[in-house]
Amino acid sequence: MNWGLFPWRWFVAGLLLLTVFAAGFTAGQRRVERAWTVERLQQQTIALQQSLHVAQVQTQQERINQQIQTDYENKKSLLARRSPVPTTAEPAASTDANAAHAVPNTPRDASTISCEQLARDATDTTLMVMAWQRWYAEQAQVKSHPSESPVPP
Repeated sequence: MNWGLFPWRWFVAGLLLLTVFAAGFTAGQRRVERAWTVERLQQQTIALQQSLHVAQVQTQQERINQQIQTDYENKKSLLARRSPVPTTAEPAASTDANAAHAVPNTPRDASTISCEQLARDATDTTLMVMAWQRWYAEQAQVKSHPSESPVPP
């Protein structure tokens, strides 16, 4: 082969072009990989922040639920220690026990509820409703102001 007739200019130009292309390709590849890495890290950061927020909300809701439950149990035990409601009602002094249209006293069966039981049930129901209302108000407050802690009882 005669190296004198070999087109050195074209060879050097092609080699230079190939080198520039390879350098540009690797630089572009590194830039794209770096951008992907940054985006992946940003997504991981966002996912961790969301997980942290969910954990904080769950912890706050559990604390609210525990406070409501404790408050309910305390009020229920306080009411249970009070003197019971009298089970027998006596007629008022101004009424006639032998009225002309008196309703006869039917014998009570096992399914009748005493006044004491009715009062206990009404108290329990009232406490449950009050606890639910407080729970709802605190949950609404947490939802509207997630950074603030709930108001203590």
